[in-house]
Amino acid sequence: MPSSEGLLTMKLKIEVIGLTYERRLMRTNRLIRHAIKILVLFMALVFLDYTLPSRDIVTVVGTEVVRTDIDRYPMFWSSSDDDSSATSDVNSYRDIRFISSIRSNEKPRVYRNEDTGWGWPPYLKFSSGDLQAEAQKLIGSGQWVAVTHYGWRSTLLSIYPNVTKMTPIDGPDVNLIPWFRIIFGILLVISSIILWRSWMWCRDWMTDRIDRWRARF
Repeated sequence: MPSSEGLLTMKLKIEVIGLTYERRLMRTNRLIRHAIKILVLFMALVFLDYTLPSRDIVTVVGTEVVRTDIDRYPMFWSSSDDDSSATSDVNSYRDIRFISSIRSNEKPRVYRNEDTGWGWPPYLKFSSGDLQAEAQKLIGSGQWVAVTHYGWRSTLLSIYPNVTKMTPIDGPDVNLIPWFRIIFGILLVISSIILWRSWMWCRDWMTDRIDRWRARF
């Protein structure tokens, strides 16, 4: 039979082990919560980077219409066009307008020119035909233009940014300030702070109400 001192020592060891395990579990849960928050924030930033407009300074060197397979990555292609141009094969093909250009560093930049319609992103673009005509008029003119677009260019995935507007500018050295992204970011931060403060106030109010209700019983 172990002595009372031995039992006390064993009990203390068990309590220390329990506290250590509880602390490790709390630390692990905290790390998991932080990882989830970082992942959600990263996904939100990626989504905004794809959706919000950007501008490039280029010269237009060509336009074309290419029969393109949009079934591989349909999320990177507009769904507002008339689907009557698509085949009934396993892979869906559609005629896509493209605008080829050159940047000031002599690197090529290719854009797709699709209507967004009433879909997402909400650019309400219905003038892809007119925009294609403007691009064709600029071929060989040497005119520098600021191309407003959204999306990414990936040669691996064969996806292209979608041009929404072309504005003639004086030259390749024009400084384009992304006012829309700046203002949108400020408004987003302000809205997030207001929502967070509102949530904290509601949580404290509900906690206080529950504590008062429990105190009565």
